[in-house]
Order: sequence, then structure tokens, then C-alpha cells
Amino acid sequence: MLWDFGCGPLVFLLRLVRHLQTGSSPDARRSTGCRVSRPYTWTVWCCAPGQRGDPQGPPRWAGFSLRSLVLFWSDLLLLLVVVLAGCSAPRLELPEGPGVPFPEYAALFETVASECRGVKSLDAVIRLGGRGGGTRLRGRVLAGMAAPGLVRLEGVAPFGAPFFFLVGSPDTATLWLTREGRVVRDVPVADLVAALTGVAWGADDLRAVLTGCVVPDPQPIQGRQYGEWVAVDLAAEVVAFLRPVDGVPRLVAATRHELTIEYAEFRLGLPRQVRVVSSETIGGQPTTDFTARLSNLSLNVDLGPEVFSLSVPSDVELVTLDQLRGSGPLAVPDGPESSQGFP
Repeated sequence: MLWDFGCGPLVFLLRLVRHLQTGSSPDARRSTGCRVSRPYTWTVWCCAPGQRGDPQGPPRWAGFSLRSLVLFWSDLLLLLVVVLAGCSAPRLELPEGPGVPFPEYAALFETVASECRGVKSLDAVIRLGGRGGGTRLRGRVLAGMAAPGLVRLEGVAPFGAPFFFLVGSPDTATLWLTREGRVVRDVPVADLVAALTGVAWGADDLRAVLTGCVVPDPQPIQGRQYGEWVAVDLAAEVVAFLRPVDGVPRLVAATRHELTIEYAEFRLGLPRQVRVVSSETIGGQPTTDFTARLSNLSLNVDLGPEVFSLSVPSDVELVTLDQLRGSGPLAVPDGPESSQGFP
């Protein structure tokens, strides 16, 4: 229901519009047998000729006012924009409780995770929208990742060169903000990713999350069944949730520490949409709630060492990680857009 998803005001709005459209009250309509026109009504229901006020008279169209039509739709559009700005996409309702022991959990999990386990490198375009660490995020990123621990992220601008480069190895990473002429050097990949998105994931974590394995080299420990759902416990207090999608078992969600990860739009066994939501909230809303949509995905491609190297001009300003937090290249000013909006 809309109310369950935070859009309760929309329900009220639609009912109000219907009220304005059909008259002041049900009693008034019953007493006259006609629907009374209101200022925002673009059509007028009235009784047939010779039966004015007679409830037995069949209704007919009497015409409309163009001015009323324009006023109604302009006001309705404005209200819908305001109301929908506070709505968030529906969340998956994950099963809770002890469940029923599921002895075949390991075999089922290996079947589901076989595709993502085989991904050793990838490149893709990632569209990001939502909130990360309390900051609104929006942008497109060209991503290249390879095992072990290699990553390259480029912020795609509508025109011109990328507006940031993040290149990292298992030991260290560099973030170059090209438009601002600033650079952060010798920082772990996880710290830079946390500054950009609000989640502290290294290169291998990013690859595992985006491909649907949740963690690098996931190892199932035990499983429980809840009807069509199966919950599989993995190492490091991670729980994977499996259920059929179009008749095929898929890993559709997981909890990883304080984060819930949801997967959708599966193609060739891998998700193309990944949503990350934190349990921590501010003002009743999760501090982190963003969605990454993958396109142009290529798997197990040959990414040479030049992909994971970065030459930064000598005249850029060296800044610290603390100076970057909350104002990274993917951050945008707060506004009326939906938390799930995309560029």
C-alpha cells in the first residue's frame, strides 16, 4: 500500500481531488441526484433535461471550463511533485524468526552464487542515485574492477572529461577531483569509497556486492526456510536471502552488518540493480539509501596494469580525507528530488 511506503499523503491528496471533483458531500449529491461543479472540476455532471434535481434522471456531460481544467491540472501536478518527493521506493520485507531448518542450504547457495563467484574482473557503467552517509548522491560512474583488490572509478560528466578519478590497489588509493584541482593520496580504497557513498567497501567488496555475491568468497554456514524464502548464514555475520524469481532461485537480498542490500533486474544470473540501505536513521530516514544501476556490463575482461594507474598533475592541491567528507564529487545539494532519482 502507498501508506506503507511513506506516501500516505498521496492517498489523502487523491481522495481530496475526488472530493473537489464530485461535490461538497455525499449527502448533497444524494439530495439532488446531480454532481455539483466545484472550482477545480473540468466537467459538470447534471440531470437530463426536464429532470433537474430528480435523482432518477440519467447524467450527461454538460461541458467544461478550459480555465478550470488548466487550474486543476497545474495544482494537481504541483502537489504530486511535492508529495512524491517524500516517497521512497518500496523495501523488500525479509523473513524473520527461527524458520525451519533447511539441510540443502549449501547446495542451493552454490547454485545461486555460481555466476558471481566466477567474476574475476568487470567493467560497467553505474548510475547512482539516493543518499549516502546523510548526503544526497547522484551521478554516473565508469567502473573497472579486478581481483585482487584493483579498482578504477571515473565520474562521467555530460560533457568533457571525467570530473573525478579513483584508482586503487590492495594497499592504497588516489582520488583526483579534476574540476576542483584537488587530490587525496595514499588512502585505503574503503575510506575513499566511504567518503563518496557512505559505505566503507574495498575493491573486492565492491565487486562482490555489485555482482550479487555480497562478500568476497562467501561461505555458507547454515540455512533456514520461510515458505518460498531461504535464509543462508554466511561468515562475518552476513545473511543471504534467496527466493525464486521467474521460477529460478536468486539471491535477492542480504544483510551485511548494519546494511541491507537488495537485488533486482537479473540478467544472465547477475543483478543489474543493487540497493543499499542502512539501519541507522536521521529524522526517520536511513542515512544511507542509494541504488546502483549497472549497464554495459562486461565480465572477466582483460584489464591491463595501465587501467589501474593514474598520473596526476603536479600543480593540484593535496587535501585530506576529512576535507573531502560530505562534499565529494557525487554529492548534490538537498532538493525536492526523490531519494531514488537518477541523472
